[in-house]
Amino acid sequence: MELIAKIREEYALELDPKKYFRKAQGEHGVYFAVKMIKGQCIFLNKEKRCRIYKCRPVLCELYPVIDVDSVDERCPAVKENKLSVEMLASLKKRYADEIDDRIKIEQTFRFV
Repeated sequence: MELIAKIREEYALELDPKKYFRKAQGEHGVYFAVKMIKGQCIFLNKEKRCRIYKCRPVLCELYPVIDVDSVDERCPAVKENKLSVEMLASLKKRYADEIDDRIKIEQTFRFV
């Protein structure tokens, strides 16, 4: 898995895929999703800071954008209007260009 290799190189951390990721079987192959603990990413520390920030997946780079036309309203930066309209538009465009088509290809995910 590419993310594990990047984390190993950048942070000298050895990750057990079974502990940090879960498999999802899609119509077009097997995918891996980061595990969540109590609704939060397993890579967040006690201060809610990302422990793998330099290697984070593209979906994390695009956060708080969670769909082409949606943002996570629970995000403090969204609640406090700390993101400019231009920044959100840029993130949404990246989501559309880099993520949306790949997600639309898969109609069904089954976690295995």
